[in-house]
Amino acid sequence: MPIAVTGCATSLPSEFPMEFPENAGNMVHANAPFEMFPNCIHSNDNWREYGHKDFATFVNKECSHIIFTLANTIRMGETDGTRYTRFKSFLNKFEKPIVIFGFGVQSPDFNIVEGSMCPEAVDLIQYISSRCDVFGVRGQFTADVFAKLCGVKNTFVTGCPSTFSRPKMLRKLHDTWRESTGNFCYAGTKYFDFKERRMLESAIKSGAYMIEPVNKATHGVYLDVANNTFSEASVPYYLKGAIKEKRLTVGEIENFFRSNYALFRNLPDWYRFNEEKVALTYGTRFHVNMASILSGKPAMWVRHDARTRELTDFLHLPAIELDLATNMAVEDLAGEVDFDPFFEHIDGLIDNFNRYLDASGLPNIPKVF
Repeated sequence: MPIAVTGCATSLPSEFPMEFPENAGNMVHANAPFEMFPNCIHSNDNWREYGHKDFATFVNKECSHIIFTLANTIRMGETDGTRYTRFKSFLNKFEKPIVIFGFGVQSPDFNIVEGSMCPEAVDLIQYISSRCDVFGVRGQFTADVFAKLCGVKNTFVTGCPSTFSRPKMLRKLHDTWRESTGNFCYAGTKYFDFKERRMLESAIKSGAYMIEPVNKATHGVYLDVANNTFSEASVPYYLKGAIKEKRLTVGEIENFFRSNYALFRNLPDWYRFNEEKVALTYGTRFHVNMASILSGKPAMWVRHDARTRELTDFLHLPAIELDLATNMAVEDLAGEVDFDPFFEHIDGLIDNFNRYLDASGLPNIPKVF
């Protein structure tokens, strides 16, 4: 029987990001079940060929399981519970076993004592817990939050499932990461933040590539350059200070977006770009870095919130704190990369993930070594 998949989108339309808001990094997460299992059908795919009127009926009549690829589903301190109630109603349509990939709590730090969740979020977590033999979460912080604030104890920490989606490329990474060739590649999250803004300025000055997974204002700069309508007015707000203080020129910014900027709407193009052009990816975007190692190229995670900390800690990924990375040259940052801990643990992490798949009634995936 096929395995149904829903949640994050596996590819993005041409309207992204200007008229279709999304995070391209979520494609890495969304495609993980399709890399692992040969018989997956996404809610955006051709399930109508089975003759059913809606996706829930298709799942209940034709599928063995439904996998939900989720990301920052719960936000600590959020007071509006509308989307949680809506998501619970959606889940309630499915009768087949629910399997959760990548569920996590978004928080700036690990402070559970002062943390809070709205009643609708608590109710959602408790409902999912009741529907799953094991409730997959991405890190220990998320498991601790659910235990303390929701009384949920059947969580299973998996890390990000995308980590295990291309073991052959991880083996390639193991064999080649010290000799990786190409250009450095940067991706940031919050350019209004002084530290991340300075890292972007450094990337521009050093001639690194930049991958933009979300920001339509940033992509608008690229479109102005591509359409030959770029002017000083096109410069995004977060780089205007660099011009005023003479750290960058308008010409440097234009040339950077003409030659070094990239945005992807599908994974094959993204993986190909990494394989052919990138020596190392770095920055605060978790799945941009993940796309790099799944292409066989090294990455350095710059940690800026609880999410990146819980994931890099559990998965033993190379990571550095934002405070330190801000003041480092790219070459010095690259010198701090060490994948030995990751590869010492990767088969054990896959064993752990396979235990989650066993408990969920799904096939196992192969190890790296």
